[in-house]
Order: sequence, then structure tokens, then C-alpha cells
Amino acid sequence: MKTKILLPVVLLAVAFAFAGCGKPEEPKGPVDATLSVQEIVWHEQGSNTHDPVIYNPLEAGDVVFDDRDGTIEIESVTEDLIVLSVDGCLIEKNSDGTINLRADPIEEIELEPGESIELASQTMDAGITLIISYE
Repeated sequence: MKTKILLPVVLLAVAFAFAGCGKPEEPKGPVDATLSVQEIVWHEQGSNTHDPVIYNPLEAGDVVFDDRDGTIEIESVTEDLIVLSVDGCLIEKNSDGTINLRADPIEEIELEPGESIELASQTMDAGITLIISYE
């Protein structure tokens, strides 16, 4: 009698495990969210602030920044979180606005809606500042 009850319960548990029950799925296509990337190029004579580049919709694999200082690509995105992979010499500035030339470059950024981050190139005489916002 116990075998008749136990076998269906085990089979049901195995079926749920293979079906991924309870595991949130990541969107397979574009997500209706907005990412803004604003670049400020600076040098000893001053700076040039470019208009923000707006990305919408967003999809994993999209490259949102690419220049000599680095590349930023969307690793994953949902309406609640975006994960960006960073390849290059970009860091967060110190609290006083200075740049730590010995800091390890940022490799990954996670932003929730309404959050932003400011990155800088790891240089002294000329470089860029990026303001990245997820909405």
C-alpha cells in the first residue's frame, strides 16, 4: 500500500524538478526598459559633454558602449535588474572625485530601475566619464 502512494509522489517530484517549477525565467527577447549612457570626454583644455545615448528596448548581448577605454555589453536584463559586463579600464571615482590609478577595473555592474553609476577611465591627462542610468 505504501508503494502505491509513494511512487506517484516521487514521480511528481521528479517531473517538477525537470520542469523548472518555481524558477523565474529570464526573458528570451527584448525587454521594454531604458538604458541611458552619457559620455563626457575630458582633457587638459576642458571637456565635451555628449548627449546621452538612449537604448530601448534592451536585450542580452547588446553593446551599449565601445571605444578605446572599454566595452560595455548587456549580460542579462529583466524589468527589475540589468547586469552589464565591462571590458576595459573603467573604474568608479573616489568619493572626492579623484581617480585611483591602482584600482581594479570594474568587470560587472548591476542596476535596478532608477539607479545609475558614474564610471571614469583610469587616466590622468585625458579620458572619459560615463554616466549610466537604468530606467
